[in-house]
Amino acid sequence: MRGRAILFLLLLVWAWTSMVVAGEPREHGAPGQQERLMPKERPFTLPQGNPQAGREVFIALECYKCHAVQGERFPGDPADVGGIGPDLTGMGPLHPPEYFAESIINPNAVLTEGPDYVGEDGRSRMPSYNEVLTLEQLIDLVAYLKGLVGQPTMPHGPGH
Repeated sequence: MRGRAILFLLLLVWAWTSMVVAGEPREHGAPGQQERLMPKERPFTLPQGNPQAGREVFIALECYKCHAVQGERFPGDPADVGGIGPDLTGMGPLHPPEYFAESIINPNAVLTEGPDYVGEDGRSRMPSYNEVLTLEQLIDLVAYLKGLVGQPTMPHGPGH
């Protein structure tokens, strides 16, 4: 698991580095031949995932215990669903896929104001899932989150 997390972080660093140096020609192949690795007009984007597989990841990680999703039924007692983290209902159209991916792999990237969303240390109460998620699971989970529409019942802070 740790190896997959490190591989995933290396992939993200590579993607970020590619975006930063985007558009700068690099030597590649024969001397004097230049190739653009990634033009500025094409930032890093996540590939399409499988929303149904992402819902299964959401359930397996028990995300529903902290995040409500109106209209969805999850295992366990409905009284134990949601309330600790932001309601995710309707979040799909509000953010690009990369926002959701960053929120999952770096919960402190954007802190949401709300009851118990941030701990006393000023950091997100959401744990990191880098040790347990594969890249494919992350992409599928993001696809599921992107498909969430409707009206949330809980308030969201800035950025959410």
